[in-house]
Amino acid sequence: MNTKEMIIKVAREEFILNGYQKASLRNIASKCNITATALYRHFKDKEDIFQSVIKPFINEIEEMRSYIEEKDYDLLENNNVSEVWSFEGDNNFHFLLIFKGDKELVKLIIRERRDWLRNYLSEYEVNTTLEYLSKMRELGLNVNKFDERAFKTIIDSYVDAYFNVLLMNLDDEESFKICKTISKFYTVGFRNLLGF
Repeated sequence: MNTKEMIIKVAREEFILNGYQKASLRNIASKCNITATALYRHFKDKEDIFQSVIKPFINEIEEMRSYIEEKDYDLLENNNVSEVWSFEGDNNFHFLLIFKGDKELVKLIIRERRDWLRNYLSEYEVNTTLEYLSKMRELGLNVNKFDERAFKTIIDSYVDAYFNVLLMNLDDEESFKICKTISKFYTVGFRNLLGF
């Protein structure tokens, strides 16, 4: 492991333990057996280190997006659009993203950048849904018209519900049950709003 990788590893632990504001660059440097000044050879500042710590999660989001989009469009092509609403397997993007990866890292991001993460996920969800609905219309399928601001607000609350479950620190089985209930609740509303 090179020095930069060591800094990221130690910084991850420091941020998780103390949060962003209280995380100490001196502690990070000390645990890496370097000076605080040496940190700046690898990173501009604390924020740059934090961004490097959360980068694997952002990369995971991007990979999962591509996979889920491909799967959803396959369902559309095969006239199985209703399967988009299935919570089972790997259809639930938010659940997989939040609960199947590095939970401690996700909790850190939620605690430190909740609004940013909610907006990031919500904007993605809104934009991909609008593109998906456009494709459905092109194929002659009926979908409802709706207020996009209202839809964004609903998506925000949906994402926040998952965040709240993760922050409860429940075991995986209990988290899964609650998230499945959340998904069932929102699915009824989404289907009613979108029309499929």
